[in-house]
Amino acid sequence: MQMAAACAPPHRGFIRQGLGRTEIFPCPICQRPCIIFHRAKRLHTRHDVDRIRSPRAAARCFRRRSMGPVSRRFIIRALAATVALSGTWLAGPARAEFPERNLVMVIPFPPGGPNDVIGRITAQKMNDAFGKPVVVENKPGAGGSIALDYVARSAPDGYTGILSSMGYVVNPLIGKTPYKVEDLRPVSIVTAGPSVLVVRKDLDVKSVGDIIALAKQKPGGLSYASSGNGTPLHLAAELFKYQAGLDILHVPYKGTGELMVDLAAGRVDMSFVSPLIAAAFVKDGRLKAIATTGKARMKGWENVPTVAESGLPDYEIEAWYPVLVPAATPDATVAALNKAVVAGVKMRDATEKLEGLGLRAIGTSVPESEAYVKAETEKWAKLVKDANLRAD
Repeated sequence: MQMAAACAPPHRGFIRQGLGRTEIFPCPICQRPCIIFHRAKRLHTRHDVDRIRSPRAAARCFRRRSMGPVSRRFIIRALAATVALSGTWLAGPARAEFPERNLVMVIPFPPGGPNDVIGRITAQKMNDAFGKPVVVENKPGAGGSIALDYVARSAPDGYTGILSSMGYVVNPLIGKTPYKVEDLRPVSIVTAGPSVLVVRKDLDVKSVGDIIALAKQKPGGLSYASSGNGTPLHLAAELFKYQAGLDILHVPYKGTGELMVDLAAGRVDMSFVSPLIAAAFVKDGRLKAIATTGKARMKGWENVPTVAESGLPDYEIEAWYPVLVPAATPDATVAALNKAVVAGVKMRDATEKLEGLGLRAIGTSVPESEAYVKAETEKWAKLVKDANLRAD
């Protein structure tokens, strides 16, 4: 035995004779580096790559062997173990499948209105698809802008969405809103359908022509109610005013509940409302149905003419209802939400419920939804400009 050059007395390192390689190794007493020769065939015979439990251990074992005549087979096995273990550690735990917890569906209007009913149908179908509860939260106010801003500012993780209306693209066009259209992205256009023009029972009109004639006799003398600025009810009435050249006072409400009470009581003269809401009032005679806003007569309302066939041939408007999420929501999450929504609204029971409300199930894909929103934004931007439409 000889003392290694790097180790001072009285501590001793060892030099083993025979074929081998040089390795820096600490002295077991002073921990200073010693030069030690090992026989190649006896190197780390107790180390087994398959037993290595971490990348650091694999790398350490490989470093100890790399300075000598180690077999190619061992090097390949050590490298494979190091890469495999490092890849696992760097990748971290596997991403859990969406969703992992409850979801929230925000409704921008009070309970009982079309958004609320459609939103609850959609939420139930998403619940069935994901196996996770979808909690419905009503956040009314400002024509839906309060709820839209709330969702736009939510975490973009897909767990908070909103069943909105077409007002989400119109509100920023007619006034200042706390959100921008681009702050939200559409998951799917769930459904769409026409509205019904109704008047108080004692208003002396029976047709669209009668309303136009009366409004022209008394400019500003008639009033119409809506569920807020930028809502389908507001836009339907403003399009009617614009095409007929009328001056009718706008009275906005926070939702259809209060609106219908005042309309039935005669405090306002007319409104364009969802067939879901209008049906009971028309049936018991509290309101009169004058026309519908679609291109053709509506199923279940065949005895009521369209506005287009009643004197305004270019008139047509449908209310549409999208599911929206924050703009930064990942594509994969949006795709999962879209799949659940589309599959749900196209089920027979959901389709029948929507048809019973005077609506048709749509369920667009994500690209189709984006194209639809873009087209509607351009369409209403032109009307807002031409009609000089502003929030009241």
